[in-house]
Amino acid sequence: MSIDDRTTKALGPDVMKQLKTLHFCIVGCGGTGANFAEMLVRTGATRLTLIDGMEVKESGLNRVSSYCKSDCGHLKVKALKERLEAIRTDVDVCTLSDSFRAQDDMLPDYPKGQWVRDAVYKADVVFIGTDTNRSRIAIEKLCRAKTGGRYLSCGVLVDQEKGVFEFECAWLCSTPPECVADEGYGPDNASFASIVHEATSVAFTMLISHLKCEDSDFKYYHRRYDSCFKPVITSKNERSSGNIP
Repeated sequence: MSIDDRTTKALGPDVMKQLKTLHFCIVGCGGTGANFAEMLVRTGATRLTLIDGMEVKESGLNRVSSYCKSDCGHLKVKALKERLEAIRTDVDVCTLSDSFRAQDDMLPDYPKGQWVRDAVYKADVVFIGTDTNRSRIAIEKLCRAKTGGRYLSCGVLVDQEKGVFEFECAWLCSTPPECVADEGYGPDNASFASIVHEATSVAFTMLISHLKCEDSDFKYYHRRYDSCFKPVITSKNERSSGNIP
């Protein structure tokens, strides 16, 4: 059996054909972006552009399954490209080691910014996983400027002090997810693997839904958790005390 056999049984040949022919652009290769890119390749996608100007840091290994210790200090796009190429041999991955900057990208004399804009324009589907609302809004404007452009935004916010544990995903969103505010989001945002993977899985399911049916109603999802987590019960005495149903 090939890597695509079981996926074809699950999703059907029409969706598989789209995955193999569509050009996906991932803007931001951190927690959600890198995981989303790997889901794409494992599911059948073969044409990807990765955009990120940062290096892999050890602090990101707690939530990004695509990176490992040996990747630290290397560009995210380079490490992720190698990871994706190790999964399947027919994948074509283009990388841009630059970050999307909302203001600088509008300057005509900034060549790298033009490359970023062109990559977003040329893609059939854009996944937005950048750190700030400012850049998300700018990328959405670029996507809306292209007729027929499809894009998906996904963000996670974890703030123990404020009691906020939530994520949001939106398809063709007109406004950025509310939970992804500049304050408390980005490099200093708390995070852990399960909520990032869950958010990415929901976003990916949303994509598949729209590939199956262009007019799918699955366009927005918001999940919020109770941050007052109960302690894990480990002893038999605690279990017999009635604390666990």
